[in-house]
Amino acid sequence: MLAAVFISLWAINASEVQDTLLQPASVTALKEVVSPDRIASPISIIRKEELYRRGTYRPNMMSGILPGLHIPAYGASLTSTIYLRGLGSRMENPAMGLYLDGIPVVDKNAYDFDWEGIRNVTMVRGPQGTLYGRNAMGGVMSLQSVAPSDVSGIDLHLEYGSASTLRAGTVIPLGNHIIAASFRHGDGFFPNEYKKRNCDPYDGISAHWRWELPSRDRFCFSNTLWTSMSSEGGFAYALWKDGQLLPVSYNDEGSYQRISVIDGMNARWFGEAVIADASASIQLLADDMRMDQDYTPESIFTLQQKQLSGAGTLEIRFRRNDGNAAWQPQTGLFALYKLNHLGAPVTFKQDGIQRLILDNANSHIPADIGYLAIPDPEFPVDSDFLIGAWNTALFHESVFTRGRWMITAGLRLDYEGSRMDYDCLASLHYRFVPTMKADKAFSVPYRGRSHQAAFEVLPKLSVLYRASDKLSLYSTVSKGYRAGGFNTQIFSDILQNEMMNSLMKDLGVYLDRPIVSVSADNTQYDPETAWNVELGTRFRKKDLRAELSAYYLAVRNQQLTVFPPGMSTGRMMTNAGRSRNKGIEAELDWTPDHFRAHLSSSWCDARFIRYDDGNHDYAGNHIPYVPRNTLYISAGYSFQLTGCQLEVDSGAKGDGPIWWNEDNSLREPFHLRLDGRIALVFPRWEAYIRGENLTDTPGRSFYFKSIGNEFFASFRPRIFLVGLSIKL
Repeated sequence: MLAAVFISLWAINASEVQDTLLQPASVTALKEVVSPDRIASPISIIRKEELYRRGTYRPNMMSGILPGLHIPAYGASLTSTIYLRGLGSRMENPAMGLYLDGIPVVDKNAYDFDWEGIRNVTMVRGPQGTLYGRNAMGGVMSLQSVAPSDVSGIDLHLEYGSASTLRAGTVIPLGNHIIAASFRHGDGFFPNEYKKRNCDPYDGISAHWRWELPSRDRFCFSNTLWTSMSSEGGFAYALWKDGQLLPVSYNDEGSYQRISVIDGMNARWFGEAVIADASASIQLLADDMRMDQDYTPESIFTLQQKQLSGAGTLEIRFRRNDGNAAWQPQTGLFALYKLNHLGAPVTFKQDGIQRLILDNANSHIPADIGYLAIPDPEFPVDSDFLIGAWNTALFHESVFTRGRWMITAGLRLDYEGSRMDYDCLASLHYRFVPTMKADKAFSVPYRGRSHQAAFEVLPKLSVLYRASDKLSLYSTVSKGYRAGGFNTQIFSDILQNEMMNSLMKDLGVYLDRPIVSVSADNTQYDPETAWNVELGTRFRKKDLRAELSAYYLAVRNQQLTVFPPGMSTGRMMTNAGRSRNKGIEAELDWTPDHFRAHLSSSWCDARFIRYDDGNHDYAGNHIPYVPRNTLYISAGYSFQLTGCQLEVDSGAKGDGPIWWNEDNSLREPFHLRLDGRIALVFPRWEAYIRGENLTDTPGRSFYFKSIGNEFFASFRPRIFLVGLSIKL
């Protein structure tokens, strides 16, 4: 455990320990030196009681509940796509930072997991680059687990419902330790018509262990270990043809297995004048994804993607040990290194060899000369990558308070570097009929190395005015960025290109243009940056909390997932020039007596300012996959009965319209889905029934293209679940 590895860092701390000691009324794991109510950005805090009532146990289930956050459910746990304030993309680096007990989750592939024993979820929206650095340009979500002192006994719960969905969990305190674990099983909701079984079953286990060293005069220490393991299907993608959505039907395997381990320590040392905080982590992820990449009953091509990645982070921060001082400075250092060994072989099968290889090649050969034949029933295009990424940063933020005014100024100097070594090979046998009497072995290697580096300056300036004890006004100007990277998923197209050109040259046929339009020049994409200007107001009273904000984001080098034209087999990230996002977000919580109501709403208009891909000019069009509106509204009441309570809750969640492509020719309208819950609550146990999408509202949640075909994923159908919770 890192507790042993880093015990020499006993002179430094944990942000969650700080908040437990100094701010027991509002425990978060944020880095800011001020309380959440004094942060000059929109902030939401959802506590464990609210998470439990809503049946929320994964980060993607926060979609819509938090204003402007859209995490569509599709594919599998690997494809955790996040859109926030119009920022985001389907691939690679996220637009939102995720923290577990003050530890940053480095790999986006580990973002989608089940949790148990969470005290609260805190979301700060808008670019948070100064304190949080890379990939926090849309905001930061922080999960805080319960501490040993929070739990007096063992908690158990069991839930069962539609599609044989079974979820069991427990939280167990053991002195200075706490263990939380959960198991989930489901048979799936979407049938694969070809295989006559559901394509999206799920089995998963998650757990975390937290240990806190008993506090001493000047030192606090804690260690948290998060683990998860899942085996699932997925990829319920249905063909869109002639304006109709056909049933899901494909012949090859679709599955995903993953093991994730994140161990992090936090420490704090209280000096006479300075408080020193430190956090460090080791993060490991191993996964295996298998996809029928054409998603049809034909045997065209498949993908297996296996990853083994490891990362380490270290952060040290220093601040003043005087909470009443008018000047509150904070200075820190951050370092990260990540190494990922990725294997992604694409296998072309009989139909794929004919349609994607032979038909292409023979169209360039005069029929009276002959034709090309490939006797292999299938051939692999092997792709092996070793990708390293490193980040170092120096940052400072100062908070100045004078009367009712609070001014925050910060600056981060951030260096991001990465390297990709690629080793690819395409091999097959071919024969030119009628001149060749025997098959000839043929292979094309494709090896090389690509480097990338960027230096970012991330400033922040905010002003907050406390008009009264209940009302605050704030304004913020800040910058954030998303790291660049490499397009590994386009190498199958590059290898096809290289193979076809080499094969045709081997035959003595020289083409005046490549077969496909991608090459090694498409393997890199640059960092995306965004400047944010924001105005907001916050109102806090005993039973009423409200926040309203308006923002304007100027985005440069927008990272966008695109599909090469024609019969391409891959996808890639490109930089789309400039875009601008403007929007309004509102949140309201009202909890008088036994009544509770919540409203979360956002409006976002995200459009290209400059984006011309060489064939079309998309300036003025809506950015794909970004919902114009998100809405969540809920209300509940607790009726006092003899010896128990009857809780009744209802809610509605909606998003849309969403434009699916750059030319905005495909559009999803706004959909509203209803949820509900009824529970009998006794002092030491409760029973409930809960429903999701009670109206069984149909809708499409995701869109993509493969070899010229268009596909959609759909909303889950109506779901009912019954549950039992016990406190021992």
